[in-house]
Amino acid sequence: MWTMYRSREKRSDVDDGEKNTIITSFNRNFAKRNDGNAATEAFVASPEIVTALAIAGKLDFNPISDSIMLDNNEKFIFEAPEGSELPNEGFAKVKTLDFDPCEIPEINKEIFINPNSKRLQILQPFEKWNNKEMGDLRILIKTKGKCTTDHVSPAGPWLRFRGHLENISENMYSGALNAFTETTGEAINTDNRKTENIYEVAKYYNSNNINWIVIADENYGEGSSREHAAMEPRFMGCKIILAKSFARIAQTNLKKQGIIPLIFENESDYDLIEAFDIISTVNLKEFKSGNNIKLSLKKPDGSIHAINTLHTFSNNQVSWFKAGSALNLIANRS
Repeated sequence: MWTMYRSREKRSDVDDGEKNTIITSFNRNFAKRNDGNAATEAFVASPEIVTALAIAGKLDFNPISDSIMLDNNEKFIFEAPEGSELPNEGFAKVKTLDFDPCEIPEINKEIFINPNSKRLQILQPFEKWNNKEMGDLRILIKTKGKCTTDHVSPAGPWLRFRGHLENISENMYSGALNAFTETTGEAINTDNRKTENIYEVAKYYNSNNINWIVIADENYGEGSSREHAAMEPRFMGCKIILAKSFARIAQTNLKKQGIIPLIFENESDYDLIEAFDIISTVNLKEFKSGNNIKLSLKKPDGSIHAINTLHTFSNNQVSWFKAGSALNLIANRS
C-alpha cells in the first residue's frame, strides 16, 4: 500500500504497525515523522515525480516511458516538465538596507532585554578550553536505547523558551532513559547518592564546578537538527558525549558548541561503565584531526581502565573546541 499526502496527516487507510510505503516531496522521512507509524517506509522525491506517481496510482510507474490508460481506452503519456530557474528579465535592482552597506544604520548599540523575561536571554559566550586535560568527569547519564534530539530537548511547550537558554535547559535529557536508574528524566547525584530530576543533578554539578560526561547508545541525536540539544548540555557543564555512534547533524552541532563527541572504539566498553565511575582524558593536549583521544576510567575501588575512542573532527573543528564554540572562533577572527 502506498499514498501521497501532507505531513502528519491522521490516516485511516492503514493500521498502526501495518507495513506500507509513502512518497513525499519534503525531507522529513525518518520513522514515524509523517504519520506516527514506525512501519511506514517514507521516500523523498521531487514534486514532479510525486505528482506523477500520485496520478498513476503506483510506485513502479516510470513517467518518462510508461503510460496511463484512460476511461476512453486511450493512453496518456506525461510530457517532461519545463520551467525557468531564473527570471527571464533578470532581477530588479532594488535599493534596500539588506544589501547597501552605506545605508546600514549604526549597529554598535546595546541590546536591552528585560532581565525578568522568561522567553529571551542574552547568550553569553561559552568558555574556551583551558589547555588542560579534562579530569574527574562525573557521569550524568548513561542513555539506554534511543536518545534522539527529542529525548535530549523535547519540543512542545518548551519551544516558547527557545530564546532563553537557561529556561529551556530545564528540559535537558527529560525524555532519556537512564541505564543506571531504569527511569526517564532522572539521574544519580554521585555526591549524595540520591536519584533526582536530571536537570537538578546537572544544575548541582554546574554550580559546584563539577564537569560531566554523557555515555550513550547507538545513533545518539537522531531526529531533527535541534541545536538546543547541543546548547543545553554545553550550558549545563557537559564536556564529552561518548557514544556507540552518532547521528551526523547532532555530532556536528555538538562540535559547534564546544562539546567533544567521541565514539567507542570497542562498543563493549559501554557495558564496562557504571554510575560512580570517574572519567578523565589522557591526551587531550594532542587533540587534532586523525589523533584519537584516549580516556581513563577510574572505578570506585581505585582500579583504572583504558578506553580508546574515535572522533571525526577536522582541524578547523578542533579550533571550534579550543575557542569554546564555533561562534567564539568567528568572533575572535573578526
